[in-house]
Amino acid sequence: MQETTTIPADEAKAVIEGGSGGSSRVSNVTVVIPAFNEELNLPHALRSVVGWADDVFVVDSQSSDRTCEVAKSLGARVVVQPWLGYAKQKNWALQNLPIRSDWVFILDADESITPALRDEILAIAAKPVDEVNEGGFYINRLTYFMGKPIKHCGFFPSYNLRFFKAGKARYEDRDVHEHMLVDGETRRLKHLMLHEDRRGLEHFIAKHNRYSTLEARELIRDRALGRANQAKHLERGIAFRRWLKYHVQPKIPLPGLWRFLYMYFFRLGLFDGVTGFRFCLFLATYDFFISLKLHELKNMGAHRNAELLTPEVPRGLAVSEGTIGSTTSNERTQIEIRESLLAAQLGQMAPEASPWTLKQKVMRALWMLTGKPMFRFSFHNWYGFRNTLLRLFGAKIGADVRIRPSVHIEIPWHITIASGATIGDKAILYSLGPITIGARTIISQYAHLCAGTHDYTDRRFPLLRPPITIGEDAWVGADTFVGPGVHVGKLSVLGARSSTYRSLEPAMVYVGNPAKPIKKRELK
Repeated sequence: MQETTTIPADEAKAVIEGGSGGSSRVSNVTVVIPAFNEELNLPHALRSVVGWADDVFVVDSQSSDRTCEVAKSLGARVVVQPWLGYAKQKNWALQNLPIRSDWVFILDADESITPALRDEILAIAAKPVDEVNEGGFYINRLTYFMGKPIKHCGFFPSYNLRFFKAGKARYEDRDVHEHMLVDGETRRLKHLMLHEDRRGLEHFIAKHNRYSTLEARELIRDRALGRANQAKHLERGIAFRRWLKYHVQPKIPLPGLWRFLYMYFFRLGLFDGVTGFRFCLFLATYDFFISLKLHELKNMGAHRNAELLTPEVPRGLAVSEGTIGSTTSNERTQIEIRESLLAAQLGQMAPEASPWTLKQKVMRALWMLTGKPMFRFSFHNWYGFRNTLLRLFGAKIGADVRIRPSVHIEIPWHITIASGATIGDKAILYSLGPITIGARTIISQYAHLCAGTHDYTDRRFPLLRPPITIGEDAWVGADTFVGPGVHVGKLSVLGARSSTYRSLEPAMVYVGNPAKPIKKRELK
């Protein structure tokens, strides 16, 4: 392995290996290529830019193969910078390299620029820079998988902002799938660049395994920091995919299956043949990994998040844009990840995954779609019909119970109502936990029995479902609130518009918020 020189940030503009570095500008374009262990891919990238770009910089994050040697032999200028992270590494290059062109192109080591795209770029760069309205341009990328082009599957067209005015763009602060923020207007170019990683499936699978970890952490962190909706500055296709990741993927069951159906059928991946099928299946598995890791993160404490979110990455399995380059760099990266995670955890940021089983979800869906509408639109005096309907959904309902059609019942199988009880108009039985109502008890209109809350001392904000029990012959007045875990004693009265968060003694009258006893209830 050849010797390389690590260039500190404050010396990067003075010490660069390889290349001519002359003062004249021919194309007015500088190409920057981040790299780590890219000896197989780099020749294809370099041959597509060396010879017409003013400068080609390979920013190497301490490769252990012949990357630096290959780069210098093909005419690139090499800077060795220990790995900082995907976005930080590129932003470092833009801030510290001696870029003397008005235009910059960021090219990954497993990409190449087609002749038609080169000519389109040179035509723009030939104009006076002040006469070009756009600050950056999106490039369409054609991806190859197992040696075959993917022309459908939702992966083509695929636009990435790579060509921009020097000093007018930077990468957003993300650990993975970072995109550029540009000062000024943007536009799409017509011609293609090619994307093909020649390091084989083992590397490709390892890369996406790591990506899925970083993606899950970004979803958690961005929600905590209020960044889940900040994608409007991105190109419309990228912004839409970002929106789906935050607002749809974490909420649907079997996201990998939906990703496959979307890519293979809706986005016509079947037209890419066997390779398209394999590609769709692979990315469906990737989404499944994200879902699993997201579920794991939501159910872990802050102190464990930092440990499980910083997996050791073997150097030989690094991704094409770079990876942790040395022991010192690895330690620094892990520290940064821990700090960002702990900072994100300072807020109420990681609600637990759904506490309901699949069977319960199906039953709740059936109740909302069929049972509740039938209940709501039944005639006001069809008490027997509504009682039977509730029994079909698991409720325990005694004889002669009167429940008005406008009553809201959240989960019927958590409800037990003894004989002769009455539930008034628009009362709410929020039965996330069990609610038991005694014989002959009256729950007046607009009363709210809330058998569900959350543990606000736990950052996972887990659901708690303490039961509510209303004793026999009690009266819960109009527009009252009964909190989780409350037991209302036999013959007690909770006066209109009162609220109770503690249990009430039998045969007492309570009023106020919080409710206080004012006298004994005496029946004549």
